[in-house]
Amino acid sequence: MTPWQFPTTAINSFDFDGVIYFGREKPGVYPGPNDVIITGRSFEESEKTLDWCKKFGIKNQIYFSQVPFDLKTREISGYHKAITLRELLKTTVINLHFEDDPIQKAIIEAMVPEIKVVHLVHELTKK
Repeated sequence: MTPWQFPTTAINSFDFDGVIYFGREKPGVYPGPNDVIITGRSFEESEKTLDWCKKFGIKNQIYFSQVPFDLKTREISGYHKAITLRELLKTTVINLHFEDDPIQKAIIEAMVPEIKVVHLVHELTKK
């Protein structure tokens, strides 16, 4: 199977900040209707995140980190994403994960090597 012959039931996963969200009025990459969002944002940020998504017509399932806002780090966010992807793989085929943070990309690739990570490189958001 080539990378472009994915099963029709497969989905993609997307980071939020730096992939979907480029700033208050700057939506970035839009996920497909069945895709999922796995964000390093804390559950404490869920209300404002969901409000923003609603404003831009994004209705996808979002997996928030269960770490309190003041304790989150880029590394913790990477582990949250990798663990979530591993759990999702038990019941779902995932084609690609879209990520802008090089630290988190490396963690995901090390922990979930069966998922290809698409690295979005830009300077539109702060890491």
